[in-house]
Amino acid sequence: MMKKHWSILVLLLGLVLFVSACSDSDETSSNNKAKEADSPAKTSFVVTGDVVEEKAGCVLKSQFTAGDLIVWRVDVIDPETMEQASDDTKVQVHLSTGDVLDMRYGAHPAGVDGAPEFWTVSLPVTEETPTGVLEYYVTAEKGDKKGEFRPFDVAPSLLTINPANGETAVEETDVEAEETVDIANVDTNQAINLVAKNFSFEGDNGEKTFYVKAGEEVTLNLTNDEGMHGIIIPDLDVQLDEEGTVTFTPTEAGEYDLFCSIFCGEGHGDMTSSIVVVE
Repeated sequence: MMKKHWSILVLLLGLVLFVSACSDSDETSSNNKAKEADSPAKTSFVVTGDVVEEKAGCVLKSQFTAGDLIVWRVDVIDPETMEQASDDTKVQVHLSTGDVLDMRYGAHPAGVDGAPEFWTVSLPVTEETPTGVLEYYVTAEKGDKKGEFRPFDVAPSLLTINPANGETAVEETDVEAEETVDIANVDTNQAINLVAKNFSFEGDNGEKTFYVKAGEEVTLNLTNDEGMHGIIIPDLDVQLDEEGTVTFTPTEAGEYDLFCSIFCGEGHGDMTSSIVVVE
């Protein structure tokens, strides 16, 4: 009889422990769900963009002078939908001058059939605009979702305002002395073979500076040895967005910067070369 009583007591104790464990489990599950409901969204906007000069037909550019119109173009992608963020998202360009520019979403250029849609804002460059590097970054925000874009911190990518006299505004930096070239006696070549790779431009012999004569046609041939690249020479109105050949005739002596016209990765800003036009 005593054994029977002990068996009943053990059974009752096990039942109590089981009910208690289920109750704790349900309470823990409810607490976790409440925490998940109260926690902010873990997704963030993916923000990318570039800067163009509208007068030349929305050509990628980083050097501006008085009379130019700087245009920022930005994509704000919601990773949950993989589409542009809704037009009530707050997208702004923050300038090192302290100014903040509100961006609007729409077709660019406006009124052109089939024009791509971006977040855009423009800023006219006047004679009162401070010269030198104009730093900026872009933010996007809606509710708990945020995103940010900053350009590469390399010279060709930095937005720079040049003096109206055409001189280049350059900050004082420690620059290694470059080899002096006698321009009057330098060998010129009106046929340039440019090889692009991740992330540099080189000539047939590894050179990065090319010398041509003013007033004579130049044939520039681009070959992509690695990656997808293009070329743009803003001050000569030359652009080639794929592998191939372009011709142009420079009329004024001087040194002209050549950049990659296609965003090709983290080293995009380092892809630069020079064409020197001599009399």
